[in-house]
Amino acid sequence: MNTNYFLNCVAGNVFGTKTDPAIPTTYYIGLSTTTPNTNGSGVDEPSTDAGYARVQLTTLSEPLDGVVTNSQAINFNESTASWGTITHFVIYDNPAFKEASVVQLEQIRTIDKSRIDNYLGKVTPREMVAIEKALSVSLAMEQLKKRSPKHKAKRAKE
Repeated sequence: MNTNYFLNCVAGNVFGTKTDPAIPTTYYIGLSTTTPNTNGSGVDEPSTDAGYARVQLTTLSEPLDGVVTNSQAINFNESTASWGTITHFVIYDNPAFKEASVVQLEQIRTIDKSRIDNYLGKVTPREMVAIEKALSVSLAMEQLKKRSPKHKAKRAKE
């Protein structure tokens, strides 16, 4: 999901109606423990005191069918304290934390196995639990579970 900031930036520059700010040329990926809003607010990044920093994206592809991909692994610094449960990634056009210039919020997508070039390894059972928890939060599965009639009936019996 693109933010209003980025959509307005692109539309203004493409149609020449608002060329400041210019379309960004450098992008950074950040992490969030909360769900961002389309206006770019609601992002809660880990603390820099815990070793966190946004990572510059340097290997982006040319667009194909409107999709730009990253062709290399993205490596964040090792954490020196808890970063919390990361549920979202966010693309920025600056490395700073104070400027509200969110470009794109995460998109969970699947890819065909044939697009995977090489095997990097396995996640541990503990890491898989963290991944499943993050996906559950990101996809609002806990909220759906709370609303389901079967779940409500079970809770009523307790």
